[in-house]
Amino acid sequence: MELSTNLAALHLANHDFSFSLYKEVAKTETGNIFFSPLSIHVIMFIASVGAVSKTFDEMVATIHLNETTYSLEAYRQLLEDLTSENDNLKLATGTFIDTAYNVKDTFVENCRKYLKSSSKKLNFKNDPEQQRQYLNNWVLNETNNKIKDVFPKDSINVDTALVLANAVHFKSAWAHQFTSGKDGIFYVTPSNEVAVKMMTREHGFQYYHDSLLQFTALELPYENRSFKMIILLPDAKDGLNALENNFSKINLHDISKNMTQHYIRVKLPSFKLEQSLQLKDTLSNMGCPTMFTRQANFSNIVEGGNLYASNAVHKAYIDVNEYGTEAAAVTRMEFIPRRARLYTDFIVDHPFMFFISTRNNTIIFVGRVTTIIH
Repeated sequence: MELSTNLAALHLANHDFSFSLYKEVAKTETGNIFFSPLSIHVIMFIASVGAVSKTFDEMVATIHLNETTYSLEAYRQLLEDLTSENDNLKLATGTFIDTAYNVKDTFVENCRKYLKSSSKKLNFKNDPEQQRQYLNNWVLNETNNKIKDVFPKDSINVDTALVLANAVHFKSAWAHQFTSGKDGIFYVTPSNEVAVKMMTREHGFQYYHDSLLQFTALELPYENRSFKMIILLPDAKDGLNALENNFSKINLHDISKNMTQHYIRVKLPSFKLEQSLQLKDTLSNMGCPTMFTRQANFSNIVEGGNLYASNAVHKAYIDVNEYGTEAAAVTRMEFIPRRARLYTDFIVDHPFMFFISTRNNTIIFVGRVTTIIH
């Protein structure tokens, strides 16, 4: 298959994986949700480069690719496209391997060449605590000091053999700045309202109303228009649940195509979100349980291949205010040896979903806001 076909398949995989992941996370997370499906997709893809047989098949299916569409070259192009346009988005990936392991050169080379990933040997056996601090500092550095303590105390121990980490950081001003927040109301439920700061902006925006699924979509472009926030606001104050149940009928590409320019007065609360997700059960439920068991086969990473993933953890942060948005996320995956374990009003005054994506709808972040945290 040629590169453009594989790249199109990869864009579709990013979209469908984002929605699948959101659905799975929403089963156990109540309240606000925020994560970077891109970060998690990248880390899964890197791990899959080291996987073979059943482990590989499950991982590839989980990230919505298949034998035909799985392409290192397409992934290289995707990451290139995302990060070359400007410096609003920063992606960093690292593989950190215990010094006792003989890591295959092909794995290191593929990660470097195609996935912009650096590799480093760390002595987890002799000084796990020092390596934990090193990893936390690496993440802090790669996310503009936004993501702290991805690796909590004792998360790195003498059995840790391999850690995969991906950090993504996004910062951009709005194309059309908002006025600073005025006092407003946000309905957590139809009968429970909280005081919030509402930012306002009147401008021509891309807008779409879906009368069948009963929601409105609005596109808020960032400066230089390489990135945008898309807000999905249910018509009903308590309509978010119904919207989530209709995910199979929602496609951001179609929504973007159906949008038309309207002169709109937007009222949007400023908010901050920070969330950590334990992804072991989530990813297992989505179709790749083998990678977390001793049946895992990562023989393309190390000689002998006796590794399995002990956990996958993700942490994300976002700050949305009148000036713009700053967001960061980190996904880490640890492996341990097998021997161990007039305008139209668009008033965002009730629970909503949002996406931060590229101009071409590659989803970088996804979130849901049910209560406002300033």
